[in-house]
Amino acid sequence: MKFIHAADIHLGNPFIGLDQTLPNGLKKLVQQSTLTAFKDLISSSISEKIDFLVISGDLYNATQNSPQIQESVNQQFERLNRADIAVFLSFGNHDFEANKQSHLAWPKNVHVFEQSVETKYLTLKTGEKIALTGFSYQTQRQTKKVINDFPVKTETTDYHIGLYHGAIGIDGDPYAPFNVGEMLRKNYDYWALGHIHLRQKLNDQPFIGYSGVLQGLNRKEVGEKGYYLVTSKNHVLIPKFHAISPIIWEELILSEVSDELDLINQVLNYKSTKITFLSVKITAQLDNLLNQRLASGTTLEKLREKTPMNLWIVNLTTAHEMLNLLAEDNIDQKYWLESFETVFSNFVISDYVSNQAPTFVRDYFMGEEGKKSLQNKMQQLIQSRKV
Repeated sequence: MKFIHAADIHLGNPFIGLDQTLPNGLKKLVQQSTLTAFKDLISSSISEKIDFLVISGDLYNATQNSPQIQESVNQQFERLNRADIAVFLSFGNHDFEANKQSHLAWPKNVHVFEQSVETKYLTLKTGEKIALTGFSYQTQRQTKKVINDFPVKTETTDYHIGLYHGAIGIDGDPYAPFNVGEMLRKNYDYWALGHIHLRQKLNDQPFIGYSGVLQGLNRKEVGEKGYYLVTSKNHVLIPKFHAISPIIWEELILSEVSDELDLINQVLNYKSTKITFLSVKITAQLDNLLNQRLASGTTLEKLREKTPMNLWIVNLTTAHEMLNLLAEDNIDQKYWLESFETVFSNFVISDYVSNQAPTFVRDYFMGEEGKKSLQNKMQQLIQSRKV
């Protein structure tokens, strides 16, 4: 048996917040990157001759999607249909009602999980019997512990696979909370998790883990992204990661910088074989002249003129730009800065605002200007509370 576990493809992700000076060629690549990764996933499924494809939530970035995206999805799933490859698809918190919206009919090989836990069955050409249990989100916030509704594996199936879009937590948490022990008690052979964009393993045998996104969606989602190709060996399902993202986000931290020329040379020494969007963070102490050139964007412009075509410098930031707020407090600035940046870099307005909110409100707070406004407000709040 062989199948692919993918999740969090986020077709239609707008990639808001990139610099307006981004060249048109790169801009088009970014805008098409999730779709490009999805098409490559389908091609890999066919070339690997898998038995079926599992997508554990957030195929789309939103509940409603453009006719162009729907057409592309239909075409790609039809390619799998012609190759006799089944698709098992659930929807997550981003696309929770996508199946209830007006859309093209699914090809006959596509099996969509409804908004309550259900089990679907597949018999392979080898005669092996596969059970797949999953669900699609009922609302944008799935606070119920859906794991309790999953049945225990029975002896009538050779392999039982769980599709679960959620996060470790307790009852009342917003994303289908679960814990590893609860999954282990179901006796499944594999848990294909979605929702967390970072690829990670929660348990070895049976495997419980997140495949992560196919394509990094912002500068915090660094490194290669892709899917798991899962094969059976001695009746154990073993995943192997395959990178597929057309664009890589990376971060370069410079702790020692003598002057502007040194800074530029250090960045130019960064080697990348794929198209890479690089964020450069400077933690070194800089003189006033270089700080002024960085603040004005002069150094960034100069650097972009010198970098190769496959490398785009997203931004140049210095540690002191973010916070000197608590310099006199007994808080390690390094950890404070990392925590502060993490909170606001991962902020997604769609997780906190009703679907009925105007699009321009969402777009503003997902952009750099909106995030900066929130950062400033938080800084003011912290400053006002300092003793």
